[in-house]
Amino acid sequence: MDRKNVATSFKDRDKAAILLLSMGEESAAKILRLMEPEEVKDVSMAMARLSNVSSIDAQQILQQFFEKYTQQSGISRASREYLEKSLDMALGRKLANGMLDSIYGDVMSNDIQRLQWLPADVLARFFRHEHLQMQAVMLAFLPPDTANAVLKHLPLETHDELLFRIANLEDISDHVISDLRETLQLCIDFVADQSGAKVDGTSQAANILNRYSGDKANLIELVEMHNVDTANAIKDNMFDFMIIGRQPLEVLQALIEAIPNDVLAASLKGADKTIIDRIEEALPKRMAAALNDEIQRLGPMPLSKIERARSEVMAITRKLFESGELQLQLFEEQVVS
Repeated sequence: MDRKNVATSFKDRDKAAILLLSMGEESAAKILRLMEPEEVKDVSMAMARLSNVSSIDAQQILQQFFEKYTQQSGISRASREYLEKSLDMALGRKLANGMLDSIYGDVMSNDIQRLQWLPADVLARFFRHEHLQMQAVMLAFLPPDTANAVLKHLPLETHDELLFRIANLEDISDHVISDLRETLQLCIDFVADQSGAKVDGTSQAANILNRYSGDKANLIELVEMHNVDTANAIKDNMFDFMIIGRQPLEVLQALIEAIPNDVLAASLKGADKTIIDRIEEALPKRMAAALNDEIQRLGPMPLSKIERARSEVMAITRKLFESGELQLQLFEEQVVS
């Protein structure tokens, strides 16, 4: 019998009786105390005479009641938790969960929908060490595109079993749901922790110091009194490899003389074209051609080796600057035409 037929086969008094009987004695007594004497008499007679009410009929009548209640007053998450406990006792966990999910929407599905905005690699990191069944349930709840992206970050050798488990999912045990929600909450908490604005503080401090018109050396010494590592990190950011491209030609010429040819060539491997062009501009054509040949001769190079060469270049640059032998332009100044 569908819900509409249930509504016509039971009188309102009988439906009220079924609702009160489902609540249990204590809850029903609280409601009866608020009713008029005649109403109490009528509903009590209905409760006494009720017979042949199936659990399906009871569930559908209670469903109708809660639907009307949500339309008129709304129910918050806290109310769901209260009703969850009450209906567990009245109907049993499975019937109660089914009814509440149809009223509020599936809580598990809602939680997972929030996670589709989390990077797939982060989701995979949280779930890759969980049981395969839990991974399968998680993937089953996600939108297909998101699930596919997460699957790519899970071990390849588990893909076939995960798809097999997903295809065979029907009922999910309370134990798996409980564990899954706990892991989901960790993901949600992680997202919340990462949601603040991000700033590269060290780089920003270096850019400010590069523009500082006062005594830079004294200021960095004062920062060292707070923390030496922080001061060193600021100084390292002040001497970023990219500043090479903004130096005057005479500064570049002096710098090139101080840097070994092999180190300079390695540092320019894969560098921004503006830096290479600027270096070649500072050299005689023959030397520029020789430098370009050296760069090509090196062939493919590990990034780590290139980074070491650039660090060496900047160490030499910084030493010359701090000794007063070079006057570097540490930031790109605005030009007024």
